[in-house]
Amino acid sequence: MEAECANFEIARMARLLEVSRSGYYAWLHRLENPADAKVARNDLEAKILSIHRESNGTYGAPRITAELHDRGEVISKKQRCNSDERSWNRGYIPQII
Repeated sequence: MEAECANFEIARMARLLEVSRSGYYAWLHRLENPADAKVARNDLEAKILSIHRESNGTYGAPRITAELHDRGEVISKKQRCNSDERSWNRGYIPQII
């Protein structure tokens, strides 16, 4: 779309490609400012680690996700899956002998 914007209107190309104009402009903005997404990821990671520490390491991904939702943070399944590889994906389970 970016290459053809001189020849065609963005609205028409968006309609033909079945994408929203706002989505195109958001994508364009992310290309120009990649730091915004990185800052948001780092902010989310800091919140996740804070919740994990507050629970003394006992909260895993489901509880942390629920706590984030309770605090008004929106986290998608994709974001959660990307974070599952990190250390907070499982809670601490004490061994009872």
